[in-house]
Amino acid sequence: MEYLDGLLEKLTSATGVGYTGDIAEIIIAELKQLDINAEKSQDGSVYAFLPGSENRDVMIACHIDEIGFIVNSIGDNGFVRFSQVGGCDIRILIGQEVAIHGRETVPGYIGAKPPHLMTQEERTKVFPIHELFIDTGMPAAKLTGIVRIGDIITFRGQYRKLQNNLRSAKSLDNRASVAAGILALNELKALRCKANIHFVATSQEEFTGLGAKVFSNKLSINQAVVVDVTFGDQPDLLESECFPLDSGPVIGRGGSISYKLFRMMVDTAKELEMPYQVEPMPTITGTDADIIAFNKQGIPCGVIGIPLRYMHTPAEVVSLKDIERTARLLVSYVKKL
Repeated sequence: MEYLDGLLEKLTSATGVGYTGDIAEIIIAELKQLDINAEKSQDGSVYAFLPGSENRDVMIACHIDEIGFIVNSIGDNGFVRFSQVGGCDIRILIGQEVAIHGRETVPGYIGAKPPHLMTQEERTKVFPIHELFIDTGMPAAKLTGIVRIGDIITFRGQYRKLQNNLRSAKSLDNRASVAAGILALNELKALRCKANIHFVATSQEEFTGLGAKVFSNKLSINQAVVVDVTFGDQPDLLESECFPLDSGPVIGRGGSISYKLFRMMVDTAKELEMPYQVEPMPTITGTDADIIAFNKQGIPCGVIGIPLRYMHTPAEVVSLKDIERTARLLVSYVKKL
């Protein structure tokens, strides 16, 4: 768990919205330390390959990008207006600390009209994002020399250790799955697996699906396993909508998910005597599988979810045990192929 803790902190401290950020370089450096060669592709994804003994190919996909924002304008008063990149819960934005990634990184806070000056109607509504602004404390003349229209903005959430092996940070969606993928690769490289393993830390899942499109078209693969997060349990959610933390990985089942792969994953979890959960996905999965499954002539896909609370906020929460179990499930599943 100590290695996983350190790995997860490094991954969530990195940034990656669209083509920007250092997350790809952080992953490549980590894999290099584990003696696994990896490279950054033109689309911004990270690709690593472990050869097998037979002509059978499986893709493990975990997206590396996070939600964020983009600079729209800089006012004469120095306040920055912005739009979101990927879905964000606008209700939690006021008062959040962010970082604007311009010629240098500039910290700031998201502000809005004080509640004392709101009308009664305004106090009962969620402020639309165009009414929010970022205050960096810099005068406009100085700020415009550092920040430009189109620069990316990220949350500045801190990595925190909570009780019972729970961890809180920004971008655990989907760095938790990247951590599971790295753990699995480290185990698989020492094994003589039959399948060729194509690990792809995919780019831009949050808004374009670019990495999944590129690699599911480029690679000759027989199947893919997509690892992402899913909704953790919290108050006011139906039992069917969420999954308890520290209760094992969540295996997706639905119309676009291969039933054979689903059954193999469930059987593998049972053989490991590992707790697992099943998520019904009647239409789309909300993951890279929605792109991979429908590429070429159709690519059989399986989906594994790591339960996560407070998705798309700077204080997402996961269980280290669920990440570790997901890695073990991946290793045992690939060994069976």
